[in-house]
Amino acid sequence: MKKISMTVLSVLCTGMFLFAGGSKESAGKNLVEVRIGIHANEGGAPLAAVAKDQGLFEKYGIKPVFTLVESGPAEMTAMRADNRTLDAGYIGAGVAWNPIDGKGNQLSFIFLDCLSNAEMLLAKKGVFKDTNGNKKYDNDEILAGLRGGKVYIEVGTTPGGWFKNLIELLNSGKKDEDKLWIDSETSSYLAGYTAPNKNAANKVTVINTLNSNLPAGMASGGGMDIVAGFSPATSTILKTNKSVESVATTVGNFPAEKSFPSTWVASNKWIEENPGVAQNFINALYEATLWRSENMEAAMKSGEMLSQKPAGSFDSTNLVAPSKADYQKWFASKTDQGYTYMKALYNSRVGNVPQGNPVKTFDEAFNDTFIITAIKNIRQ
Repeated sequence: MKKISMTVLSVLCTGMFLFAGGSKESAGKNLVEVRIGIHANEGGAPLAAVAKDQGLFEKYGIKPVFTLVESGPAEMTAMRADNRTLDAGYIGAGVAWNPIDGKGNQLSFIFLDCLSNAEMLLAKKGVFKDTNGNKKYDNDEILAGLRGGKVYIEVGTTPGGWFKNLIELLNSGKKDEDKLWIDSETSSYLAGYTAPNKNAANKVTVINTLNSNLPAGMASGGGMDIVAGFSPATSTILKTNKSVESVATTVGNFPAEKSFPSTWVASNKWIEENPGVAQNFINALYEATLWRSENMEAAMKSGEMLSQKPAGSFDSTNLVAPSKADYQKWFASKTDQGYTYMKALYNSRVGNVPQGNPVKTFDEAFNDTFIITAIKNIRQ
């Protein structure tokens, strides 16, 4: 892989870094620049890295300019600004309300990338009790461990919504008076939420904390006993802190319909001005997914290099990567699994659209034209 140059992006988003993609071989060719937001984790970097390393962006006439973002909110700010610095980007579920928001500079979902398994509930050993002795926490054991506890989460990111879904799952089948309920000083996190009871013994306090701060918080003397986070923070904690264990994950604890899809979104203005480029961008991503599904570990290595992470940082078990057969089956009709995943994401995030803003319908929020065209026309 060619060496990538890096400069600090000084506009709009601190903690974001700009990478000039493309190779020496592409110099002089008539390539169109596309400014792309990626994340430094298993879901957020490998697909774009594969599209670059396998020459797929170049094949479709695109010169990628990558921005490594540290959080979804910063990425959304860059993409929705009047003078936007990003055209398209990968996002987790945490900021997925932005394509549903009908106010201002709008975005659309344009591609389903993967199903995330990067979100985890972690705890200091001893906080949760394995009463069944099966070395795995069932729902009742997790509920008992959370009752009256404090959980540290960056609430505006995917784990914020993921944790709400976990609480809903744990409460399933319980009487209202026995259910857990969430309290938080971050009022936006509780928008649209109704507590099933007000029994203080059942309260779970959610404390808004940057995901990047979770490893230090879980270290000795850090003050945190339970966290919900996403990779790479969760992977770092488990690899470096032997006093911490995984309590719950998406694949291990949620039914398939509760899985969060990670998606690609784009500026509506960029799409309107560059429909052909937008299609070529999705063509490159789709071909990259086909390669990734058969070369998972190599894809992880490409993602590590692109996001300048140490080798071995990315764990392929933190995502479920669709195959060609999956895409063809999932998007064969409007009632198939791909749309089910996307509608579940829409329904979980529509309540986060700021009060008073216009709310887009599902069909307005998900521009499926590009992914359907790619699946139909690309035969590999």
